[in-house]
Amino acid sequence: MTDLCPPRRRRPFGRLLTIASLAAFLAAAGAIELSAKLETWRQESASAFAKHRREGVVVSDQGRVRLGRALVPTAPLNAERVWDLARSADGSIYAATGDSGQVFRLDPQKPAAWEQVLDDSDGQVLSLVATPDGKVFAGTGPSGKVVELTDPKRPASRPDPGVLYIWDLAVDANGNLLAATGPDGQLWKRSVEGAWSILYDAKPSHLLSTAVGPDGSVYAGSDGEGLIYRIAPDGKTTVVYDAPQSEVRCLLAGPGGSLYAGTAAEAGGGPLRGLNLFSRNEPDAGSDATVSRSQAVAVAAVAVQTPPAEPAKDSTGGGSAAPKPAAPGENAVYRIDPAGVVREVFRAKALFFALAVVEDRLLIGTGPEGVLYEVREGDGEHTPLAKLDNGQILALLAEPDGGLLLGAGDPGAVVRLSSSFVERGELVSDVFDAKLPSRFGSLEWQGETSEGASIAIQVRTGNVGEPDGTWSDWSAEQTDPKAAQANAPTGRFVQYRAKLATRDPRRSPDLRSVVVSYRSLNLPPEIEKLETPDVSTADGAAKQAKLALKWEVADPNDDSMNYRIQVRKEGWPGWIDLTESPITEKTYSWDASGFPSGRYQVKVVASDRPSNSPEEALGRERESRSFLVDHEAPKVTITPEGRSAAVNLADDLTRLVKAEYAVDGGAWSSIFPADGLFDGTTEKLSLKLPDLKPGVHLLMIRVTDAAGNVGSGDALLTVKD
Repeated sequence: MTDLCPPRRRRPFGRLLTIASLAAFLAAAGAIELSAKLETWRQESASAFAKHRREGVVVSDQGRVRLGRALVPTAPLNAERVWDLARSADGSIYAATGDSGQVFRLDPQKPAAWEQVLDDSDGQVLSLVATPDGKVFAGTGPSGKVVELTDPKRPASRPDPGVLYIWDLAVDANGNLLAATGPDGQLWKRSVEGAWSILYDAKPSHLLSTAVGPDGSVYAGSDGEGLIYRIAPDGKTTVVYDAPQSEVRCLLAGPGGSLYAGTAAEAGGGPLRGLNLFSRNEPDAGSDATVSRSQAVAVAAVAVQTPPAEPAKDSTGGGSAAPKPAAPGENAVYRIDPAGVVREVFRAKALFFALAVVEDRLLIGTGPEGVLYEVREGDGEHTPLAKLDNGQILALLAEPDGGLLLGAGDPGAVVRLSSSFVERGELVSDVFDAKLPSRFGSLEWQGETSEGASIAIQVRTGNVGEPDGTWSDWSAEQTDPKAAQANAPTGRFVQYRAKLATRDPRRSPDLRSVVVSYRSLNLPPEIEKLETPDVSTADGAAKQAKLALKWEVADPNDDSMNYRIQVRKEGWPGWIDLTESPITEKTYSWDASGFPSGRYQVKVVASDRPSNSPEEALGRERESRSFLVDHEAPKVTITPEGRSAAVNLADDLTRLVKAEYAVDGGAWSSIFPADGLFDGTTEKLSLKLPDLKPGVHLLMIRVTDAAGNVGSGDALLTVKD
């Protein structure tokens, strides 16, 4: 069986890990074991399931996956739209179509073809109603006539010359017709004898829908202001609800005296205009104007990317007692109980054209995507049951056996939704990326399976993001959620398939969640960076007794890590541990004052042992570049020459950064090399002191290297005259 909508194309994953690179990794890894960390891929919401490919199954807003119902096209119907449907006492189906004023009849004894029973000069046949005495009437526009279809003479009458559109028809228990009309917003009554009388003259320009309650009250829904009127048997008229939307398109008398109302206001709040009611456009070239371009018996299943917003619910699960204001493009179905209490039972960004009740389920026909919704008020749950190729579902007609007829538009068609569940269907998940090569273990799912119904899960794996010939075959079907295993090869990507089946057409299995457990191959961490201080770039402002070591580590499994720090001086035969036990921080302050000066290297040894058993733990190590540890003071040599001195500065390891002098214990002053730059480990300076008085003077020189070590020297200067 095929879907009524074209299959959705998935975007492929980027090929982040190719088969070749995976094979090379596994070959090099050898006996690498699995990480001890168990992870799960969990699916248990409508948003998750709605992204998957579905055939023969539907997904409710509560994330419940059930079998769909068969959609069977009736005979081809050469029409652009089917505005309304009715069933006569003999079981014949009538379809009111546009845009050429035609009505067709499908004889239950001759279901192979529709018979044309009316070809009126009017532009549209907008509404139909069947009366208890076996008659069928059609309402037209823009000439505003009501035509009796079961009389071979097709007698017609008009409520009033000012009436142009018979938008909707209903019948009361006595066989009187009720007509919602425009453009003057009037509700008319036609007696069994054929006499017309006006029941109510409303303020809005159009009354678009009408229904009759069990107590004889007549209801009418308007455009413009979204009002719902009630005309009581005694003739008193009240407004039972002023909807947030501007157009009440359909009304339905429900069980227990309740009334359902569906709105169809377009984005921006204006009345419905998008269906181009009175156009006479020809069908698109190549269109066969049938229910489905595939002309196949199909399963009701919807490829809806984002489920419609849930209706607000009260504590009883029966909808919201305080309906919200409508957002642009949103419409709602309201339930009005006999006491006048209004509850919103469903809301979506769609136009609601038709309502029907089948058993305990409310069915809603919508546009412009042609989606049929089911609302189970008792559970507070709604489900997109079907999506047609046709753009609108304009009419719904419940069948005696629990089935449903759908009248569609663009192109026109009548489709039968079976009362029975299909025998089997499947849900194929999107591809899940585990990020690393993984082994997939247990399968768990939650659901309900009555006698004769079953759920089976299969799994397949691969190492490219889009399933292809390199992927594994589907695993054996698992039917016991308490003992199921994936039984699929190791791979980076995984996909499951849920198969639902039933031998009882009245019962469907109910799948609510799927959980796939997996463990990724344990991969070693990578030390991406190791920073050690470079004293040659320091300014000597402070002695660097403690050296700050920093590193950055990435672990493919996101494991917890610990680290050991080791050090080795140039020329030493081995490494010395700086840490008595592993640390978890990625920094370490090394007190190097207890180590001799010289060039050193640091080694960081990283391990994922905190997240793995000793047998499975993996590690990496990285050695730093060599760097200096310098505790030695620079050396100063002074050669006096009367009122001047030649000064030589030298450091065995580190660049010199500063020199100062003082005379006779006075203030210190800076002194610089001849080129003005301290840029080496040795420097020569010439100091001239022309202002020295005759006598003996003490000259002190101190010098600082980049490591902050300070050396000094002194000399006596003898000035004779």
